[in-house]
Order: sequence, then structure tokens, then C-alpha cells
Amino acid sequence: MVIALMGYTEDVIGQEFSVMGGSALHSDGTYYWRRDTAEYVDTYGTLLPAEFMEHGTKTEWHAPFLTDMEIMEIDDYFMSLRTQS
Repeated sequence: MVIALMGYTEDVIGQEFSVMGGSALHSDGTYYWRRDTAEYVDTYGTLLPAEFMEHGTKTEWHAPFLTDMEIMEIDDYFMSLRTQS
């Protein structure tokens, strides 16, 4: 997890699940995803981009260790997106 966000997300499709901290962001240094993404995949069979799946297979689904500096760079990136809108 690179950005921990408090909160409680609920399934926006069919109200089948809820996730504490569901809007928190995870990263493996290449891709970013919300904490509640897996619930949509498990519940609805939501497909993920082929590139993401290939990357995960290649890395055997193990995220690398991210240094504090890399985590701060990710945080800076997301903060820059907020200021663009």
C-alpha cells in the first residue's frame, strides 16, 4: 500500500461487498490499483488489462520492495494529478 486512505467503500455495481479502506492505493512500482479492485474481480469476474496480467505473471505476482523515496515519488505523482484538475 502506498497511499493509505481511511474510509469504507461499497460495491457500486450490485452492493455485494464492502471494503474497509477500499480507496487506498497499492502499487508494485509499475501499476497502481485500489484496494477494493480484487473484490470486483472476485465477485464479477471483472477483467484487468492484458499488460497488467502479463506483468503480474512475469513477476510471479510478487510486488518488489519500494524504498521510502519511491513511495514518496508515487505520492508526489498522485498529488500532482490532484492539482491538475
